[in-house]
Amino acid sequence: MRWTMIAACALAFAAGCSGNKANSGTDATATATVQAQPAKNMNYKCPECGYGSMTAGDCPKDKISLVKVGNYYCPECYMSDSLPGKCKMCGVEMKKME
Repeated sequence: MRWTMIAACALAFAAGCSGNKANSGTDATATATVQAQPAKNMNYKCPECGYGSMTAGDCPKDKISLVKVGNYYCPECYMSDSLPGKCKMCGVEMKKME
């Protein structure tokens, strides 16, 4: 009786593992697809390292304010503005966040 239960558990485990192998390729592809989608839709980026986010805030790595994609930012002091031209703080030419 004891060996029968062990054999039944081993078979059930093996069946579960083989089912997971078949699904793991599908899950990895689905996960990669989900992770790739937000990168296209990033609304805010860090001007220093390129970190992207869907919401405004600070970069967790550089502690710099994120700049809205399409706006302009100063490469020296990271001040941002919706219009091109010179930085109002330091006078450096603004760059467009893409």
